[in-house]
Amino acid sequence: MIKESLNNLDELESESVYIIREVFACAQNPVFLYSIGKDSSVLLHLAKKAFYPNKIPIPFLHIDTAYKFKEMISFRDRVGNDNFINLIVEKNLANLEEINPLTFGRDICCKNLKTKGLLNAIKKNGFDFAIGGARRDEEKSRSKEKFFSLRTEDGFWDFKNQSPEFGKNYNTLLLKNNTFRVFPLSNWTEINIW
Repeated sequence: MIKESLNNLDELESESVYIIREVFACAQNPVFLYSIGKDSSVLLHLAKKAFYPNKIPIPFLHIDTAYKFKEMISFRDRVGNDNFINLIVEKNLANLEEINPLTFGRDICCKNLKTKGLLNAIKKNGFDFAIGGARRDEEKSRSKEKFFSLRTEDGFWDFKNQSPEFGKNYNTLLLKNNTFRVFPLSNWTEINIW
């Protein structure tokens, strides 16, 4: 009997679908992070695969900075009208009128509109596991990131305080006032995404 082997992309998809289902089994109130980009579009596709033929039981969250192209927002809204997903849109209204990337620069703008917006949305909605499309090949700091990344109440990632991951055995034990960021695309590369 000849055993068929999966190609690399099939293996990556299988691993990602497994992680998405693991989150669904362990979390009380998970959410997918949706940025309208290519990585979160792949994540959406994988979520559909993970729960096919049913509606995706985990909502998608977009943090709207009000600085995306109108075509991107139109695309987001079309995606949000898909019967298979529930899309939540949140804005960091407290900082939106005060922060401008032209005045404050990209780093300060992103921290206030995206990062604080995400932390506010997680707290407001009581999300415990946030599933994102980050990959290890994007930047050096992510190379140490686990699939399941424990975060403090203020969203801080302490790389020294992470549980080891052996094979497909993930530590999903959530400490009080902490959350997990989950990265099913960690092993994907830019080429895999395209």
